[in-house]
Amino acid sequence: MSNHQGNEIAPVAPKPQDFKAPIFKDDKLVLYFHPYNFYSQKVLLVLYEKNIEFTPYMIDLCNGEQYSNWFLNLNPKGDVPVLQDGILTIPNSQHIINYVETKYRGESHPLLKPYNPNSFEAGKVTIFERELARLPIGALSLGSFIHDDLKLVPKAPFIGPVRQALLKNNHKIVELLRSQLSESIVQSAALNQKLNLQLRRRELVSSRADFQRVLDAVLDLLLKVEKQMEKDNKDGWLIGDDFTLADVGFGILLQRLFQLGFENYYWAHGKLPRVERYFMRFRQRASYLKLIPNSNFEILKEMWSMTPTNYKVGATAGFLGMAMFAAFAHK
Repeated sequence: MSNHQGNEIAPVAPKPQDFKAPIFKDDKLVLYFHPYNFYSQKVLLVLYEKNIEFTPYMIDLCNGEQYSNWFLNLNPKGDVPVLQDGILTIPNSQHIINYVETKYRGESHPLLKPYNPNSFEAGKVTIFERELARLPIGALSLGSFIHDDLKLVPKAPFIGPVRQALLKNNHKIVELLRSQLSESIVQSAALNQKLNLQLRRRELVSSRADFQRVLDAVLDLLLKVEKQMEKDNKDGWLIGDDFTLADVGFGILLQRLFQLGFENYYWAHGKLPRVERYFMRFRQRASYLKLIPNSNFEILKEMWSMTPTNYKVGATAGFLGMAMFAAFAHK
């Protein structure tokens, strides 16, 4: 095989301008998302909990589809998730959740927030959502890839070459934003804000001392939940007996920490036993089982899609070995 033929095996990664807008029927409820994006997972869990039918469209975050012209017309900030309900477009996970919680009610669409917005329980849900929103989830994920002294035990897909790919992708996204800023006038304010956020996040996680403050902020929230559960003296949900939006956010936070490998750092081995039992209950919900890939093959497929071309040739043997393990493990 010639060098020319060998080079043709690895296709050039697409650029934002290469992506074209998908076409859906006007009456479709469409969610633009990525399955491993924290805020997308929150919305997906709500849609599953409320039994809402929707059309999923996965945005290629690794190659910058979120900064393509068609997607920036949907959301000038270039963030997922975005919900499109006919001619109505709703960006921001919290706005999406509030929208579907208000629109979809009734026996087949259970409420995730107390019906009376002035009730004590509704107030507790709102307070917890605000506390969770203050956590820098993006910095938490990125920093976990950098600081090896934490001795984490990451789970798929955040293992092997994917971790290095995501680190490199952070640099790539900064360059994509700078490129789009030079070409776009309409979305310049939103893109510039996004660029500054990316640069601040990179600076935050580069310092071990600064990243420790992120870890401590997460621990403070977990300790607060542990103490409240101990005070209530029962293993239920965060706000009484019903599963609410507070549980959506907290459960997804625990899932992200688990996938990044933080369970031993935070709650395992008796550190936070009630939080650990809570997470076990959360993982048994039907909505969770829909959200998280239930086979090694699905995880491997997603890992492969997140791995850059230059890694794929060298990683083929490793992935094939893992695929064979997955095949035998499920017999």
